[in-house]
Amino acid sequence: MKLTKHTDYALRILMYTALLPEGRLLSIREVTDTFDISRNHVMKIVHKLGHEGYLTTLRGKGGGFTLGKPPEAINLGELVRCMETTMKVVECEQPVCRMSPGCELKGVLAEAVAAFMDVLNRYSLADLVGNRNELIRLLAIA
Repeated sequence: MKLTKHTDYALRILMYTALLPEGRLLSIREVTDTFDISRNHVMKIVHKLGHEGYLTTLRGKGGGFTLGKPPEAINLGELVRCMETTMKVVECEQPVCRMSPGCELKGVLAEAVAAFMDVLNRYSLADLVGNRNELIRLLAIA
């Protein structure tokens, strides 16, 4: 299974935000400059993460965003389910596959996706930033 760029970027944004000192706001520009992601993409992702409670956003001059929950409370499985529009690995309906009525592939892939999600459910954002000092150095966070 491959996650969409939308989810990949959401994970990166949350990791970056989790590394900041408490109370420091992260800006859209800092994210775009750090990860070389389009401003439009970042704005959409931050908006969704804010709407879902993962981020707290502050608009206007001097605005930005910070984590809306502690890193330990952000479950990776829940986050991926929130960000992904579908968890299908293959498309059997468009176009309709002639083997579909008797095919076992759908069941096998559904089981694989369930196993993938079971692993993600065991981790939180805090687990992703456990090597905090190294990540701060790599991102050059002051």
